[in-house]
Order: sequence, then structure tokens, then C-alpha cells
Amino acid sequence: MTLPNIKWGLIYGVILCNARAMGEFGAVSVVSGHIRGQTNTMPLHVEVLYNEYQGQAAFAVASLLALLAIVTLIVKTVVEWRHEREMKAIAELPPERPA
Repeated sequence: MTLPNIKWGLIYGVILCNARAMGEFGAVSVVSGHIRGQTNTMPLHVEVLYNEYQGQAAFAVASLLALLAIVTLIVKTVVEWRHEREMKAIAELPPERPA
């Protein structure tokens, strides 16, 4: 009963959580201890590659992050569009008559 009611909020929350996780740098670097080979995220990997003067590899990983960000924005837009369409369809339904 509850899941259908919170479906759109839950989907939207997952999308925003994904976007937040992809871009997190500072907190992960500090909290995880930045242990090489064990605690690695894509933003931290870009930093490691850049510091090791591997510019092309750092650019490739950063480009992948940018592509993932664009995909996340597209998914967010589609979810908003579908939610809006569903709400309009519900609003256009005739009111139910009591039995």
C-alpha cells in the first residue's frame, strides 16, 4: 500500500543519491583515509591519475564521470516527465461517486 504512494519520491531520491555519490570528493577523501587500492572512487581516481601526470587517463575518467552525469540528468528529466503525465491523467479522471 505504501510503496505505490511513494514510488516517484523513491525513484527521485535514488537518482539524486546517484548524482551525489558520483561527485563526492572531499568527504570521501577525508573519511575513507584515501587508502590506495582499497578506498577508491572515480573522483579520487581522477586525482590520483592527475597527480601521477597521467593526463590522458585522468581526462578519460573525468569524461566518463561527465557522461554519467548527463545520463543521470536525462533519467531525472524522464522521471519528472512521466510523473507529470501520470498526475495529469489522474486529474482528468471523473470523480468517483459514493455507492
